[in-house]
Amino acid sequence: MTATLVRRTRGGFVKTSTMGVLAMAVLALAGCSSLRVAQNKTVESEGEKFELGGTYNPKGNELTLTVNGDPIIRGSFPPYTPALRLNSKYKNQAVSASCYFGTVLSSKRGVTGIVAGSIQGAKGVSGDKCDITVGSASEALFF
Repeated sequence: MTATLVRRTRGGFVKTSTMGVLAMAVLALAGCSSLRVAQNKTVESEGEKFELGGTYNPKGNELTLTVNGDPIIRGSFPPYTPALRLNSKYKNQAVSASCYFGTVLSSKRGVTGIVAGSIQGAKGVSGDKCDITVGSASEALFF
């Protein structure tokens, strides 16, 4: 699907180049493969509110989880391992994360990616998700 920009002139409407729109679309799609950001979620534990968030960089397999905007947990997925468990503390609250990123394996090229994607799809665990617990409150972040 292509879009054409139209601008108005004295004599009517004139089509302009679709290259600008096409270039913007390509750049937007290219940006999707870089840093992925989870939608922030708020939980309450022991009368305090905590805003949970995170980012995942597929190029470096690096995961950063935040509480109230502060990066408190960082980790990397080991080769061919889609699961990661992380622990930390924030304001005297225990913070733990249990993450499963299906794209760690399914994004691999060749037979490994095909087989991993098929198995994960059949099991229903192909998404990228972290279950985060702060104190007594839990929430799931999707990347």
